[in-house]
Formats: sequence, C-alpha cells, structure tokens
Amino acid sequence: MEQFRPVDIVPSPSALIESLRGLGYSPETAIADLIDNSLAAAASLIEIDAQWNDGAPVLAILDNGTGMTRSQLQDALRFGGTGPRGERGALDLGRFGLGLKTASLSQCRRMTVVTRREKETSTLILDVDFVARHGWMAMELDTPPSHPAVNELQRRESGTVVLWQGMDARGGMTGLTREGFFLRLSEVRRHLGMVFHRFLGRSGNAVQLHLNRNPVLGWDPFQADHPASTNLRVERLPYRGATIEVRPHILPHRDRFSNDAAYEAAGGPGGWGARQGFYVYRGDRMLVPGSWLGLGGSRAWMREEWSRLARISISLPTNLDDDWKIDVMKSTARPPAELRDRLTQIAGLTRERAREVFAWRGGVPTPRGPARPSDNTPVWLAVERQNVVRYRINKDHPVILATLTGSAESRPLARAALALIESTVPVERIWLDHSEAEGTPPGGPDEDQLSALVDGLADLIRQLPDPGSATQGLDALLADLPFETELVKSRVLKTLAGEE
Repeated sequence: MEQFRPVDIVPSPSALIESLRGLGYSPETAIADLIDNSLAAAASLIEIDAQWNDGAPVLAILDNGTGMTRSQLQDALRFGGTGPRGERGALDLGRFGLGLKTASLSQCRRMTVVTRREKETSTLILDVDFVARHGWMAMELDTPPSHPAVNELQRRESGTVVLWQGMDARGGMTGLTREGFFLRLSEVRRHLGMVFHRFLGRSGNAVQLHLNRNPVLGWDPFQADHPASTNLRVERLPYRGATIEVRPHILPHRDRFSNDAAYEAAGGPGGWGARQGFYVYRGDRMLVPGSWLGLGGSRAWMREEWSRLARISISLPTNLDDDWKIDVMKSTARPPAELRDRLTQIAGLTRERAREVFAWRGGVPTPRGPARPSDNTPVWLAVERQNVVRYRINKDHPVILATLTGSAESRPLARAALALIESTVPVERIWLDHSEAEGTPPGGPDEDQLSALVDGLADLIRQLPDPGSATQGLDALLADLPFETELVKSRVLKTLAGEE
C-alpha cells in the first residue's frame, strides 16, 4: 500500500478569486448566464437595468421567479454548488455551480444578491476585496441596499435581484462615454435576443425580457416566417437513451428579401458569414450560434461565402454536457465521436443545397443535367462531366429558343454566339469580384443593357401567337432575372403600347 502524508495546498483566496474573474466572459455572455438562473427559477419576467452612472456603471437583474430561502442563497454563493455531476431538471440551465459567481465577478468587484421567498427577504454580498482579506466568506445584510430594482422586489411575494457594483475594466463596460456605453448595450440586446429566442418567441407562457424597460425581441436564425425559407428533413438521432433532434434549414437568397434592412437583420449578430453552420441548443437555450463544429472530414469545413445560407439546429437535453464537452460559459460544444459521421452527412447535404440556392440567386435550383422547360426555366445550367462542372446556356429558355429558331441565315450565327459565351464564362473573376464586394447588393443592368433587354423582349412578345397575353408572357420570361423586374416589365409594356 502506498505510503503518503497529506500536504495542505489550500488555494490563496486573493489569488484564486482574481483568477476566476478572468475566465473570458463578455458582458453579454455574463448577463446570459444570470438569465439562465432566472429561467431555472421559473421566472416569466426578467428586467435588466443598466445605467452609465457617470462612467461608474451599475447593473441590476430582477426576476419574478421562485426566489431562494436564506440557506439556498448561501448555497448559491458557494463556488461549485452541487457540481457538474448533480442531477438537473429539464429547465435547469446550470452545470458547474459557478455561473452566478464567475459571470458576475468577471464584470464587477462586488455582487449583491437580494432574494425573496414566502415574503422573507435575504441579502448576501460577494466582494472580491473582502474575500481576499477574510477568505471564502460572504457578507450578510439585515437591510437590503437601496435600489429601484430592490424596492420593486420588496413589493412582490418572490423573486431575486442581482446587483453589479464596482464594475471595472476587466468586464469591458467601463471607460466608455455615455454614447459608447449605450451602443455596447445594443450589442448585448442583440445577443440576448439570439440566445434566448426560443423562450422569447413562445406563445402563451412566453418569457418577457426587458433591457432598460424596452423589450428584448427574439431573433430567429432560421427565418421560419419567410416564405422562401426551406426546411429539410428532420433527423432524430438516438444517443445513450436520449434523442437528439437535428433540423437543417436553407435560408433565402439575398434577392428574396424585401430590402437591405431585412436582409441584414436576418444575418444576425456578427453578420451572415459568422452565423452559418450548426446552432446547438441545450434545454432551448442556444449555446453555439453558428459553427461547423470541426466537422468536414480530414479537412474541417470553414465558413464559406456559398455556405452562408446553411443553418442547422441541434437540440440537446440537459444531461449530455460531458458528452458534448460544454464549457463553463456555455459557449462551446463538440459532438461525441459516435455522432460525427451522421452529422457530417447531414451538414454536407445542407451545404450543397445552400450552394445551389446561393448560385441560382434564390431561383429554383435546376438539377445538373438536361433542362426541363417550365414557367420558371433558368437561363443557366450547371452540367457536370467527369467531376468538372461547366455552365451552359439553357437552350429551352423562351428567349434563347426564339433566337435559335429565327431565320436560316441567323441560326448558325446565334449558335456560334452562345457557344462563345459558354466557353468564356469568367467564373474565377466573378467569384473573386463577388467575394471582394461582400455586403454590397448585387447590381442590376446599366441603362444601355436595360434598353437592349427591353427592346429585345418587346420584339419577342410581338412574335407571340397572341400578343394580347403580353403580361403573362413577360412574367414567364422575367422569372429568372436576378434583379428587380417590375421596372423592366413596365418599360416593355410601354414600348408595346408605343409610349417609348
């Protein structure tokens, strides 16, 4: 039997508490961690009050949850709590027993918790400097501090207030002008609307979240209400007695949004490029807001321009934290080895579908191969031969077909012109120009091109068996154009009427 003597290595309170302050929380991730506690306490109303206070910010979070008894509050301020191995309910969004403390102290040097349950109020303070002097001790107050949120709590039967005071440069909310402070709060608002959108978007017993008395609106990364959004087949993956739900989504192309503001809003915090990939949820709380999770085979997938429309939700129960390597800040996750192959297959299909929508600018993607005439026949086809994709003009498009069936003298020249165009498509240059113009709306034709298009379409309409059906004919001809077509349609009709 191994012989040993125990050696005291009790950590230094002053050193350890300062180290715990540096876990890497941002203001928004720290606030989100506290909201998790409110949701676990069955709160339906969570109010955040953040004041610049002449450069010395003070923040309060008030909820109407079940509150805590004096002994429960003491346990809540104990580092580690019940630990990550403890059993947790479906609504318990905690894990390590650190969130309340590490999230708060990452932003401030003094955290005060005032809680009320069964009309009894308890107050404890966790102060960095006090712990450094006296060890792992909290301060108890007989009378709660004066603050509007605390005063409101005292009028309720239950609930909790968390106050942040002594906020310093470590948290990133100090050293800002008044304008800069409230601009930073707008970023916090967007982040919270993203992370908790499933709670904020529920009907009936929806959670209300307010920041400085203004409601935080949920941001749906999958644009479920947009008519051009596409949902692929839902997969339910069994894993260790649980079921993991995977829902792939293809978002609309930019051309399918009503305006630039709607398109930018759909991109979400950080923009379209950053928000592609998997969205991992744990108990409806978003953990990962877009990432390819290191999948993609021997060469992990990167955020690509053409895959930006692919977003996939993964819904986890609250008891798979270890399997998914969820960290203290609940901001990263990594799928277990048993699921990686299937998730890679699902994501690969989703990325390919997103590529087709991106390439066809929101039109109906046409399978590689022979054209199939329809009311929405595309101008271009992607034809794959020997694993090489080439782009061909669709000879069944009404305009192209009319050109190729003209006079005997013009047909050879038309075919030669189309072959020349097909063989010289500057794919690499188009891709480079589009990538360098990130965020810039795609341009339409200039005036010379527009005039030529209008004149050509008017001539084609005149050749129809029933020129009176010009409106219906135009709708079919213009269906695949990658820009606003109402102006073109209006000018063609005026040309046919002799007004231009």
